[in-house]
Amino acid sequence: MTFEQMRIFLEAAHYGSFTYAAERLGITQSAVSVCIKKLEEKHAVALFERSGRRLVLTEAGQVLLGEAERILRDVELTIQRIESRRPADPFAIVACTGNAYDHWMAGIACAAGAPQVNLVRAGLDEVTAWVMRGSADVGLTSVMPSHPQFRQVRVFADRLILCAHPLRAREVPEAIGWRELEEHGPVIWEHGDLAPTILAGLAAQRLDPGRLAPAKLRLASSMAVMSALQGGHHLGLVPERAAAPLLRAGLLARVGALEIPVPYWMFALRERDIDALAAHTARAGAALAAVEAALAVKA
Repeated sequence: MTFEQMRIFLEAAHYGSFTYAAERLGITQSAVSVCIKKLEEKHAVALFERSGRRLVLTEAGQVLLGEAERILRDVELTIQRIESRRPADPFAIVACTGNAYDHWMAGIACAAGAPQVNLVRAGLDEVTAWVMRGSADVGLTSVMPSHPQFRQVRVFADRLILCAHPLRAREVPEAIGWRELEEHGPVIWEHGDLAPTILAGLAAQRLDPGRLAPAKLRLASSMAVMSALQGGHHLGLVPERAAAPLLRAGLLARVGALEIPVPYWMFALRERDIDALAAHTARAGAALAAVEAALAVKA
């Protein structure tokens, strides 16, 4: 498998759609389809199966997704380390989990007065491991690190909200509670870096995740979940910041007032001073949230 094939597969897996993958990569949908077909034929295994109009990873696809993500992240981190040999910059590399990277840190890093940082995207366990061994200087995740060698600071917060296609949302009572959620399922969510937060939130409400959604609806990212929701068959728990553009455009609608808080933590080894970077990140994160709130009111 070439790196180009790997990138195409990853985009298709993350978005649950060849169309979205093609748009992200700047290629045609047929090119994505041909690439996936060649991979499946070469290895004599199906990587995707259809669920309505959406693509869902098979068991073999899930295995490939994990390995492909690991390989590409290691390559990206190596390139970042080579390009970022600046001894005077104590925050050369900030490793972020997917949702923090995609929906928060790109804007925060560009804010006025932002310290010079290089962002790298990784899985939850990898972010922690990279900071521990010094491959990354700072980590940013939605799960508070528990290792005593780390010092962590809460920098901003998102929340998971219940959404659906507008027509599907009308079928659900506005005052729906956690106890009624199973009656209106299936409910889908990402099985990526936000999964621990989602599962903890469901457990706090004494809900069985297995009863809310069938195993075949395990989607790799919140983008794939939002793509699936537009099919009109499911409810879904998605991060509000990621869903905001679709909510404003009327492609998704919020269902009820159920939510799960998602705090984000910046951390580093105790000998590193992260106060200045954490303070800037918190201010810029609050500013982004305020802008999003203002746009929501206008919509």
